[in-house]
Amino acid sequence: LKLSWAFDPVACGAMSLGMRRPRGPCLPRQPRVLWAAAALAGLRGIAATILMPEEFNVNTDFEEKERWRKAQYHVRCDLCRLTVAHTFDEVGSTANEDDIYDHIERICKVEALYNSHELLEKGPSNWEIIKAREEPRRSDLTVRWQTHAMRELCDNVILPNDDEIKDYFLNGRRKKFSREAVISGTCSKIKLCSKTSKSEL
Repeated sequence: LKLSWAFDPVACGAMSLGMRRPRGPCLPRQPRVLWAAAALAGLRGIAATILMPEEFNVNTDFEEKERWRKAQYHVRCDLCRLTVAHTFDEVGSTANEDDIYDHIERICKVEALYNSHELLEKGPSNWEIIKAREEPRRSDLTVRWQTHAMRELCDNVILPNDDEIKDYFLNGRRKKFSREAVISGTCSKIKLCSKTSKSEL
């Protein structure tokens, strides 16, 4: 896997012309984010965002990081519901698309949101995101890498769908959808949840 900075001249040209939403990375928005633009598992053209922490101790961090990274594929729906619900609660009744965009752009960086939730393995290939429990209490190392796994997943499955999320929010405002209808409908539209998926997040 070759890691490199991604550069899209079309997106950069759009940005230089003053367009607000270039479709594709120009310059990295976070200095610690690398874009993996090589083929993954034999599939060409699949890009993934990999968060690189400021500090990383191979002896203590690697095993913990990999332990929670394997949950990412299985909690995409839960992560979508968590972030869309937070966006709904934060933007209130606004119909201003810039306000919605701005919140979505920041949602993956809201560490307090992810710190207050945890990854729970219920069985083989069966994971979910739940509200952090008082007992058993997680270690600081576990909290750090669970939050890292959720933030990294957010970068890969939520941010690329910002237009679709914004559009569904605005449509929901016009039609006066309920909170649950906006959450379920948004995550179904971007194909991270089935239409019947529901959780207590």
